[in-house]
Amino acid sequence: MAKAYINGKFYTMEKEHDTCQAVVVENGKFIYCGSNEGALQMAQDVVDLGGAPVLPGMIDTHQHLFASARNLTRMDLKDVRTMSELLERVRRRAEETPDGQWILGTGFDQEVFTDQRILPTKEMLDAVCPCNPLVLSRYCAHMFSANSMALAAGGIGRGFQPKVPNTVEFDANGEPTGVLFDAAGSDIIALAPDPLGSLEAKKDILEKACRDLNSHGLTGVHPIQGLHCDLPEYLDAYQELNQEGRLTVRVYVNYDELPGQNLHFHTGLGDDMVKYGFYKLYLDGNLGGRNAYMTEPYADDPTNVGTPNYTQEELNALVRAGYERGFQVGAHAIGDRAVEMFTTAIETVYSEHPKPDARFRMIHLALLSDELIERIKKLPVVIDMQPLFISTDLKWVGSRVREDRRKYLYCWRRLIDEGLILTAGSDAPCESYDPIEGIYAVVNRKDMSGFPEGGWYPENSVTVYEAVSMFTKNAAYSSYEENIKGTIAPGKLADFVVLDSDLFEVDPMAIKDIHVEKTYLGGKEVYSRK
Repeated sequence: MAKAYINGKFYTMEKEHDTCQAVVVENGKFIYCGSNEGALQMAQDVVDLGGAPVLPGMIDTHQHLFASARNLTRMDLKDVRTMSELLERVRRRAEETPDGQWILGTGFDQEVFTDQRILPTKEMLDAVCPCNPLVLSRYCAHMFSANSMALAAGGIGRGFQPKVPNTVEFDANGEPTGVLFDAAGSDIIALAPDPLGSLEAKKDILEKACRDLNSHGLTGVHPIQGLHCDLPEYLDAYQELNQEGRLTVRVYVNYDELPGQNLHFHTGLGDDMVKYGFYKLYLDGNLGGRNAYMTEPYADDPTNVGTPNYTQEELNALVRAGYERGFQVGAHAIGDRAVEMFTTAIETVYSEHPKPDARFRMIHLALLSDELIERIKKLPVVIDMQPLFISTDLKWVGSRVREDRRKYLYCWRRLIDEGLILTAGSDAPCESYDPIEGIYAVVNRKDMSGFPEGGWYPENSVTVYEAVSMFTKNAAYSSYEENIKGTIAPGKLADFVVLDSDLFEVDPMAIKDIHVEKTYLGGKEVYSRK
């Protein structure tokens, strides 16, 4: 049965300023967008929106959804602001945990600490947690701190050789400090008993997480596996949730492994709810850990240019392997040297075999240069950026590079002006997955307290329309789904979000205070604030 939604201000996102009063939904799709009168002629079941603003359902193009869900079972440290507070939290958790039982925590950021802006060492952790193996993950999921019991469980001691070089930190005496990176940290965490070991447990926690995504206006998400930093994803869990009618977001699932050679499928396998997405490579670390791969040494660490995960030849071969098998290929590249490597790999592979609709995914691109931008804009790429990185990082990220290069940090305005397509993701659980906060951040280039006045390099701010496009029609384009979602138009999936205020009309600083009233997936209400 057709249902009309009238008296709304539907921002279709087909083009800027394009709105309609009403829509009609039937069989999960929009069949009409126009006036109240026209909608009322097509349906007897009517919902009056009372003048509320409406957007297409929003899509997070970069998230580690299972890790976000799993964090509901771990010690949450994201609100910790001092080292002493972090250690006190650990001490209290250890006191209530039986000896020998693993303790895992996540979400802290030492860069915001007001006392010691360092990663906790094993000595610090041993003092408050001597009887339990303990591993704490920084919010970025690339850096970890472990106590002595956890290090011992992983066999990490003097003379230990990590399987990936430079992923275990040692002191001047050759002893591990407890600070770990990427694979070294995830390998130790993998030793802990898994409370979500069964498929049913995974499904239950994912369903809960998806419902929370809906509360923030999200109807789509691109979950990404990253096994080297303990970020798994489970395609079967999403499939079964969908089969059971329990999946409330559309997922485009992406992996950092290629399927076996005997599995003959490619990107796009699935349906409107669950699809197999892109093949993701991780080229470097991050700026917070100073292991993003740079062309020049870090300004605050002159002996360090970061760490690449591949040689250029290895990277070319991996990109080629995914591309030739019909997979969309994406890569995490934060430092400008890592971006250069991925740019070279795309140039090499694409020139060998140009395909009519290649859409490589360039992910993060935190630091660029004029030369890199000129090369990138000639390629068939989509850029997946993370708006909240600017809000989280702006107080310290400038210290990593020379002052004259800071204008190339998160230079999203420049990329749009060069004609590139940008999408927005959260990188959750690294950041909040609330797209309203993301829109606020990328428009204002400020943190949530409004700092700094005037914005951080405000010449790289984007408009509200551009920001919303990143979460809607650009996001749909990135997964080859622009013909079925991303805008409000007849024939497209009826995914839409009702807000309590119009983000196109409020003061940009007030955007972060806007709330989602209702979220619809295929015309079905999946969230209501009331």
